[in-house]
Amino acid sequence: MTVSEQFVSILIMIISGILVGAVIDCLRVTIGALSPKSFLKRFTIGLELVIWALLGALTFYILYIIKGGEWRLIDPIAQISGILLYESLFQPFFRFLGKIVLFVVVRPILIFFKLIFSIFRRIILIIMSIILFILSPFRKLFTKWYSKVYSKFGKSIFKKG
Repeated sequence: MTVSEQFVSILIMIISGILVGAVIDCLRVTIGALSPKSFLKRFTIGLELVIWALLGALTFYILYIIKGGEWRLIDPIAQISGILLYESLFQPFFRFLGKIVLFVVVRPILIFFKLIFSIFRRIILIIMSIILFILSPFRKLFTKWYSKVYSKFGKSIFKKG
């Protein structure tokens, strides 16, 4: 490997460390915002371990693509320095980007789904009220019939003791 190739591989590992820090920070902020009774909140440690394992596998895949699977001691040092660089410099920027994505992308999608759900719910309520209106004469007849049957047989059938 030439010096420029080594510099590029170290730079890529630093960038991957920055992205690992961003993913873990995003995970921690998201889980911190959940209610204490949430399923994910109860299994935070297990979820974080799974994410760390996936990120580690992705890092080794990046090493395999860039260096053909060669691993040197400088690679984890470069990635750890990328994580520390994220924590010290890039964290406010990434959190700002996360808020922009939340307000511009995620919230409109959630509002759209809530709108579709409320429209669907209103349609179901209208259909149910029409059906109940059509069946209201039969309901009155049934309650009269049921009260007569219950008064004759209900006391003996449902008697306690």
